[in-house]
Amino acid sequence: MNEKLVAIWREAWRPPDRRPPWAWAEEHIGSIPYSPIPGRFRSDNSPQIREPLEAIVDPKVRLVFIIAAIQSSKTSVGEIGLCHIIANLPGPALWLDQTDDDAKDQAESRLHKLFEDCAPVRALFPGDRHKKRNTTIHFRNGMTLWVLGAHNKTNLQRRSIRWLIGDETWRWPLGHMAEAEARVTAFGWLGKCIFMSQGGEENDDTHRKFETTDMREWTFQCPKCGTRQPWSWEQIEWSKSARDDQGEWDYAEVRRTAAMRCASCNHYFDDSDRTRRELNANGRFIPQNPRAAKESVGFHWNSISAMSWGALAELYLRAKAIARRGDISALKQFYQKRLAFPWREYEEDYKLEITRGGYRKGELWEDEAGVNGRGQLVAAPFEPGDIAAPLRILTVDCQMDHVFAVVRSWSANGSSRLIWNERLLTFDDVEALQMRFGIHPSLVFLDAGYATYDVYRECGKRGWVALMGDRRPTFVHRTKTGKSVQRFYSPRRKVVLGHASHCYVHYWSNLNLKDTLARLRRNQDPERGATWEVPDDIDDEYLAQMESERRVKKGGKWIWERVGKRPNHYWDAECLQAVAATMLKLIGRESVSAEPVKEGAAVDAAESA
Repeated sequence: MNEKLVAIWREAWRPPDRRPPWAWAEEHIGSIPYSPIPGRFRSDNSPQIREPLEAIVDPKVRLVFIIAAIQSSKTSVGEIGLCHIIANLPGPALWLDQTDDDAKDQAESRLHKLFEDCAPVRALFPGDRHKKRNTTIHFRNGMTLWVLGAHNKTNLQRRSIRWLIGDETWRWPLGHMAEAEARVTAFGWLGKCIFMSQGGEENDDTHRKFETTDMREWTFQCPKCGTRQPWSWEQIEWSKSARDDQGEWDYAEVRRTAAMRCASCNHYFDDSDRTRRELNANGRFIPQNPRAAKESVGFHWNSISAMSWGALAELYLRAKAIARRGDISALKQFYQKRLAFPWREYEEDYKLEITRGGYRKGELWEDEAGVNGRGQLVAAPFEPGDIAAPLRILTVDCQMDHVFAVVRSWSANGSSRLIWNERLLTFDDVEALQMRFGIHPSLVFLDAGYATYDVYRECGKRGWVALMGDRRPTFVHRTKTGKSVQRFYSPRRKVVLGHASHCYVHYWSNLNLKDTLARLRRNQDPERGATWEVPDDIDDEYLAQMESERRVKKGGKWIWERVGKRPNHYWDAECLQAVAATMLKLIGRESVSAEPVKEGAAVDAAESA
């Protein structure tokens, strides 16, 4: 009897375990249900879960939100954290899954098994079997755990909860996350919410809530250059020649050649579990939203840190093939489940597979339109005497001591073919290229963002048009009747350069016209409307530069951002092609149309309609 009293006394006065939860779990958890790694729990196998577990017990933190890839120990954070809470920080707890059936399965197949393999929790099981039901457990230390479904709104009401743990919140009904959060308010600073999810939909409750946290990203440090960087899908590469005799992807060769490139020094890492273990060993979370409230912390990681890059590349390419047939579900799952990104209606794919068009550089194209002597577009076919110039556009991205030029041939329906691309040294070289392909001067467009005055001077001297990218989404144009029209480019502006010398400049929307290019280059199938084609002998440098920018959300706004330090000159030149084609009314449409838009005025494209 005395021994029992002593044991009770010791238990009552036992100080709480102050070790990090992951260190506590390494001692007390014998195994993780359904884990592919047998034996005792070891945090070395998933080092990215240590910091989230520490945040769970940090008294300064009220919200812990994890968005991560499937099968990457995401749910294990909540499960291990719950074991530590039961044994060391007891209080009423609510675990929410999607539905009551999902919650029951979670309780029976995972939580109960985990509790049985954790000695401190097993010791707290109630002696009365009626207090240990599948979805409700009243532990001996006074703590109650409910495991319920978030779809049932009744489950989110009535109870006062200290610990709220929500799994796969992307599947919850709209508004139910906020309803559940209200259950912890009675506990004041002691109340805590822990949410876990894969990627959901853009602007859903999951991602809006995650954006209120400091959004910590799991990173590694390159052992060659010391640069710390995220595990980024843009850095995963494979051989572009990994194709069979029919031009289809050879997936075995894709897997064999897959590698990850350092965004800074371009060192390549081989695709192996050993490589990932070594890089994860020095992993660290870096906040992407450091201005967030200190009480709200978020964690994001994807499959790249845990899964074969070759296997991911195969999943991605197969999803792309299915998407071309009109089913985007596999591609959507890749972004949500593997990259843990939110899916949006328009998901720009900056690793687009560009199919070669079955022609060679410089070849004539029977669908190419022309421009007649009155500056009007003439659709093919036509007699040579019917046109003054072919409908070819030359665009130039200007650098300090060289330029990058792109020539595209356009049809009247908005299809286009790349017929030439080249790195040139001088503006005289640009003019020679213009003459070679018979391009009208008004269809030569130069980027004036760099060496602006030099570009203006050359445009004024040679009759070319200058273009300047701008953050504005649209620009106001006035029609002849005085009505307003919003367009993705500005009215032309005359720049006086000196005595009897001037040029014309248009500003254009960086976001909207880069979106336009992204949509254009997606279609290389004539059965789906206007096509965007490249030749069979296109060079690898051009293809690489077409994957140099991505669409990202920063500060609540979407922008196009360069990927690492990748050269983006041909990408910029192709953006100018989209600008010019929009000005010519070959592609796109006006956001507010005051009157029908007439075809023609191609040679006068520098002047807004």
